[in-house]
Amino acid sequence: MTTQPTLLTAVAMLAAGCATLVHGPYEDVRIDSTPPGATATVSPLLSERGPNFLDPTKKYTVTTPATLRLRRDNSYRVEVTKPGYKIATTQVASSYDWLWAPVTCGPCEAVGDLPTFDLRGKPLPLRFGEAAFYEYPKGFIRAWGRGLRLFSPDALLGNAFKLKRKDAGFFSNWHALGTPEVAPALEPTS
Repeated sequence: MTTQPTLLTAVAMLAAGCATLVHGPYEDVRIDSTPPGATATVSPLLSERGPNFLDPTKKYTVTTPATLRLRRDNSYRVEVTKPGYKIATTQVASSYDWLWAPVTCGPCEAVGDLPTFDLRGKPLPLRFGEAAFYEYPKGFIRAWGRGLRLFSPDALLGNAFKLKRKDAGFFSNWHALGTPEVAPALEPTS
């Protein structure tokens, strides 16, 4: 009789994943600029969980360098301004945390995030072989993984995501335990 509650507890922990245990729904993001002392305005763009989980009225305004605590499931627009310099904009993107997320979604999301660029950073040309064996299966597998998010408590709570610069590579913040940094360089106006 005691094995049944133990088994149910083990199954519940496996289904819940590790993202809740490792990190919560927020992640620290460092905002910096060259030169420092600029004003950064961070505003939410979209949420991985849907429009009801986005707070479009919440904007953060900080002086660089600064560290902000942002929601893992939201993507943000960062606008950096300083008198005498051009305005610089960049994005902090939310992506699925395929390492700490539940096993049901993680592998599909990791395959869906594979880069479509070669080692020199140039887009791969779309040929028949690549289209048949790389692009279409990758997109199908990614869509399957996103559909499996419905069965993931971590994804529904917003814990199964990580933040990184939009232009960062595949392995940027791969472990979702660090502090991603956004540091645009400001150009003088004249």
